Parts: sequence; C-alpha cells; structure tokens
Amino acid sequence: MRRNPWTIVGITLPALIIASYTHEIISPVSGYEWLHSHQPFYIAESIDKVLGVVVCVFAMWLMYRTDLRGTSRELGLSAPVLPAIAFGLVASLPMLIGFAVTRNVNPHIDIVSLLFLTVFSPLVEEIEFRGFGVLQLQRGTGWPFWIVVWPSALLFGLGHVEQGESLEEMLGLFLLTGAGGVTFAWLVYRWQNLWVATALHVVTNLWWRLFSVSKNAIGGWFPFAVQNLTMVLAILITLCRTEPRRAALSSDSAR
Repeated sequence: MRRNPWTIVGITLPALIIASYTHEIISPVSGYEWLHSHQPFYIAESIDKVLGVVVCVFAMWLMYRTDLRGTSRELGLSAPVLPAIAFGLVASLPMLIGFAVTRNVNPHIDIVSLLFLTVFSPLVEEIEFRGFGVLQLQRGTGWPFWIVVWPSALLFGLGHVEQGESLEEMLGLFLLTGAGGVTFAWLVYRWQNLWVATALHVVTNLWWRLFSVSKNAIGGWFPFAVQNLTMVLAILITLCRTEPRRAALSSDSAR
C-alpha cells in the first residue's frame, strides 16, 4: 500500500524518537528500575531495546499493513547475510590488525555481556536507525538519501552522549557516532542490505571490546585512526562492488 510521503514521515519520525528514548520512557517503572539496580545491566536494557523494535514494527504495520515478511523486506533484513559477514570481516581488518599488534586480549570477558554489546545491541540499533529510520523512510517517501538520513543520524549521535564524562567528550561522541550513523546508513542504502551495516557494526564492536580499547567510542588517536581506516575501506569496497550494479540498473531503466 502506497501512502503520502508526509504520512510516512509523520509516523516514522515520532516512532523513531520513541524507540530511541525507550529507556528514558520506561525508567520510572519500578520493576524496570529494580532490574537495573539488582540485575546485570543487559537484562533491563534488553527489555527497552526489544520494546524499541516493537515500536518500529508497529509503526510499519500502521503505514503499510504488511506482515512480518513484508516488514523484513522493507527493513533490508531479507537481503543475503553471508556476503555481508564477509564484507564486515574484510572492512574491519584495520581495527583487528591494529589492536592485535598494540594490545592484548582482555582476559576478564563476560560472554553474556560481550554478546549483548557486540551482537544484540548493534542488531537492534541497525534495525531502528538504519533499517527503519533510513531505508524504510527513503523507500516510503522516495526522497533522496541525503535528506532522509539526518533524523536517524542526529538521534543516533544523541543516544551516545551519555557515555561522555565531560562536555568536550560528549560533543566528541555526538560528532563521532553521528558521522558513523551517516556512514552506516549510506552503506545500507548502497547495498540495500541491512546486514552489511549490522555485520560491520558487530565486528567493530567486537574488536573494540575484545581488546578492551575504551569504555566509549573515544579511545585516543590510534583507535580513532584505525576506526577511520575501517570506514574508508568499507566505503571503497562498497563503491567498487555496488557501482557496476547501479550503472546496470540505470542503463536498463533508460532503455
């Protein structure tokens, strides 16, 4: 079902904001507060992340009246997974090699916590911010990528500022994660595959946590350098692999 682009925007943006701030919305609930103070952090945070995805899925049902298969397709989740995993592993080599040479593996890793931070959390963020907030929005409105990307990028950046301990660090986190949000969204848009950004997000988080680089995305000049090398490599691979396909599609549409 096709809808007016402004209807898509009017439903998508409020839903994206609610999904982004689910933690703050349900924090006053006594049971949730108790879980946060008495149980491992990932138990309570799993609840707010699942609720955020539910909000996005419900919003898509309101817009398209589609089933889960249609929702998966609109979010880019029905695209191939294995090529995306290969892409993530290759693109993240600068981080893996750089950290392996300069750091030791953290011997005190909690597996459940690691899986939450490196697999579950990135997957949820990609579904909400890139699948729902960019890919679905761009497809639904037909607007250019460079218009629809900014709401999700700004919200993604704002969602990480709480990790900073000073105003300067918070600003740095906002700029760094906001720029990362734009890059990840562009990867999804070019590949039309949410798993591409998800795989890259997972492995970069994994290398960061496995080598215990820093408690947030700011870890000094060397981690910053290898992070950027990873992003540059991901962009170059994407340009090389997707440009021929885009050219072929343009040629077919011109006939």
